[in-house]
This record gives sequence, C-alpha cells and structure tokens, in this order.
Amino acid sequence: MAFQNRVLLYTTISLLVVTAALYISANALPIWITASIESSTYTYGLWKVCNTVEGTKICLNAPLKTDSETMSMRAFIIICCILSPLSVVSILSILYNEDLKKKMFFWAKCLAVTTLISGIIGVAIGINEVVKSKDRGGKMGVSCILAITALILNLAGAVTTFFLE
Repeated sequence: MAFQNRVLLYTTISLLVVTAALYISANALPIWITASIESSTYTYGLWKVCNTVEGTKICLNAPLKTDSETMSMRAFIIICCILSPLSVVSILSILYNEDLKKKMFFWAKCLAVTTLISGIIGVAIGINEVVKSKDRGGKMGVSCILAITALILNLAGAVTTFFLE
C-alpha cells in the first residue's frame, strides 16, 4: 500500500486539481479588471481587452508586449498553469509505480511550493493592477477572484503534500 492515509491523498489531489483548473481559468478569462463608464463596460484580462457598448461586445487581443507589470503577471500565472498540473501528475504517478515514491513525493512538494510562490507573486501583481485602476473606476474581475481562490487552495494543497507518506 503506497499511502497510509487515503483520505489525505484524495484531499491533496482534489485540492491540486481544483487549483490547476482555477489558475488556468484565471489565465484564460478576459475579466481581470472591470470598469464601467456611462453606457460602456470595459474588461481587461491578461490576453484580451473587451468593450461592451449597448449590448454589443467587442474584444481585441492585448498586445504581446505591454507594460512590465502585465508581462510579469502573465509569466507568473502561466508558470502556475504549468506547474500545478505537474504536481498532480507527480502524486498520481506514485499510485502506479511505488518504486518512484520517494522521488515523486519530493517533486510533488517542490512543485506545489513553487506553484504557491509563483501564484503569490502573480496574484500580488494582479491585485496591484486592480488597485491602480481604482481611480479610473476599475473593480476586481472574475479572473482575479479565481486567481485568489486558486492561491488559497494552492496553500492548502502545498501544506497537505507535506503530510503525505
């Protein structure tokens, strides 16, 4: 038997799977910052900028080269999108091959903590962008809320990886 506590194993895997899904959703959705000015609603994401005027929505791809804060936020959230599923894969690989147990536990812990650190940096930059947009009527959008939720679940998942045996 690979694990002493199956409930903890399934809890950890579930937390990390949900974390990965939330980071990927936060990265993909174009709603990091929302601003309403008169009859127009603007939404800014990591990759798209959308404008809704009288029910008509127009979205444009954000420039690939933009300010350093947005580029940094993109980079750290993308790192989270890559590393978070890898931490799940490393734990799941132990279920199929117990010979990998020691190495894969090490990698699962490293990946979960690295994702957490990357998420803290990316989400902090994102929240800073929201705060800077407050003077123009900006509010926190769905993507930002998803990223904050992912960060909280990532913290829980990283902690639980250290209790797996």
